[in-house]
Amino acid sequence: MIITREQLKQVTGEDYYDGSILHNLLAYKFLKKSVMPTGDIISFIAPMLVTDNLIDLEDSMSKDYIYSDSAIQFLIEIPNVDLYAAICFQRLFNAQLGSLLCSNYLNKPGYVDGDDIMIVDGEEHKKCSVSIAAHKNNCVLIHTGINLQAGPKAPSFAYSTELDETTALRFMQEAENIFQNITTDIHIASRKVIV
Repeated sequence: MIITREQLKQVTGEDYYDGSILHNLLAYKFLKKSVMPTGDIISFIAPMLVTDNLIDLEDSMSKDYIYSDSAIQFLIEIPNVDLYAAICFQRLFNAQLGSLLCSNYLNKPGYVDGDDIMIVDGEEHKKCSVSIAAHKNNCVLIHTGINLQAGPKAPSFAYSTELDETTALRFMQEAENIFQNITTDIHIASRKVIV
């Protein structure tokens, strides 16, 4: 479900991504009775500033932060999955996003390094995404943000995709379709095994 910044603010109290939404279950807050048993995805375009709500221990210990002037944000919740499976799904989904982004939108080479989507820009390899997975109440919560405009406060290795809003919305819809296809196919595969 693609939402507006106004809808984000109604649920979180902020019209930008500050990381707080990833500390509790989130799907019902946005989707109410439309929550799916195979998992849900919510996406929106908004700035990112995460300082107090970091989930990554390495970032927290080094007093790091996450910043982007404007980014596509994907929030995912999948029930009945442990953290190991969550990270596997996060990397699978981000690999699909990276492939779609590089081949259909940027026409640049790229690859996934861990959970980061990397873009090869001339001699430089720059990071266009941030992503984290967490486990809460027997559910997986995943955030992936893809920079539209990283901005001057972002690290020097940040890559701006510079997609305009119309193009970004088309990419978001395709990404949500990828999510639905993956989760539905995994669910079907889990039901056709002879035991």
